[in-house]
Amino acid sequence: MKRFIVILSCIAVVLLATGCSDIKTNSRQIVVATSDELNDALKNAEPADSILLKEGVYCGDFKCEVSGQEDKQIQIASYPGERATVTLSPDKSGAAIHMNGCENIVISDITFADMRGENVYGISMTGGESNITIRNCEFKDIETTDPGTENKAGGEANAILLLGETQTPISNISIENNKIHNIVNGWSENISVAGNCENIYVKENVVYDCTNIGIDFYGNAEYCENPGLDQPRNCECTGNRIYNCNSFYAANAGIYVDGAYDILIENNEVYGNDYGIEIGSEEWRDYYGKDNLVRGITVNNNDIHDNTECGLRIGGWTDDDTTGTVTDCVISENRFENNETEILLAKCSNIRFKGNKFDKGVSCKEAVEYDDAISKDKITKIIF
Repeated sequence: MKRFIVILSCIAVVLLATGCSDIKTNSRQIVVATSDELNDALKNAEPADSILLKEGVYCGDFKCEVSGQEDKQIQIASYPGERATVTLSPDKSGAAIHMNGCENIVISDITFADMRGENVYGISMTGGESNITIRNCEFKDIETTDPGTENKAGGEANAILLLGETQTPISNISIENNKIHNIVNGWSENISVAGNCENIYVKENVVYDCTNIGIDFYGNAEYCENPGLDQPRNCECTGNRIYNCNSFYAANAGIYVDGAYDILIENNEVYGNDYGIEIGSEEWRDYYGKDNLVRGITVNNNDIHDNTECGLRIGGWTDDDTTGTVTDCVISENRFENNETEILLAKCSNIRFKGNKFDKGVSCKEAVEYDDAISKDKITKIIF
């Protein structure tokens, strides 16, 4: 492909189709056609600029080194009417694009594909990023070369990874209307929100035909050294469709919340997985207190059907102190149909059910089962 770069100064607001309607007055269009040009643009773009990728394959791993401003976001998108693909070199670990702590950026209408390495990611954030939007992208054919086993940790393959390791949270991230499929995840998930993350909005994505959890909110795992910050919080998972996400080595959920609090799970369709939705407390240390509890999870108006083991599972899964408990959750107005077990309760407290519907006309109380591995005195305040 011929190497070229075009920078156009715009006097008036320019409206382009496909993901570039937010370009501001006096912005520039930076049109790139090679990997080197994209790398340069990610170092030198200014607030309100649009980086437009001509159709072709761009081989990362790319690091974003510039930030926009709240009212002058930097746009990274395919050129209107074309579709760019961002990838990694064969057998290389890394991220196709690492956001590198930057802020006020929109990534749209790009395909992330054909990545194969021990630890590979489409887009990753680990440095306190904020005000990032990822929309209308496709993530496919991403594979770890070390998937691991039930007893041996393996590599990772994520479409989108938010790993909050720093004291500054990853915040105000919108992941919307993306297609994610055909990923060999290993010991990772597809959309991962982990550690010190707040105000994350995962909405209207389609996740399917992958080998681990579809959408994950995961904390209390010592990603952030401050235990009080090591939990995703004030997040929303709404309007997504997650199906056929099944691990090679362990039962997993389409949507999984663990070690998090104040999470809304609403208007999703979840089917063809082992578990539809799981609210767990997998990680627990002896120095944790009540502020580390998994709590305030609302599961409302979801379609949960045809999952092979369970529609909804709630609670820590061991009877001892190696796992925690789940408390103060509301399960309302959901539709359960044709799951092997509709609802399974483990170590949990103060779980309120209201307005849920089940096939064959059974009541919610009849549909709920209790994990035989958990003492009944650790399943308390179940309210129908």
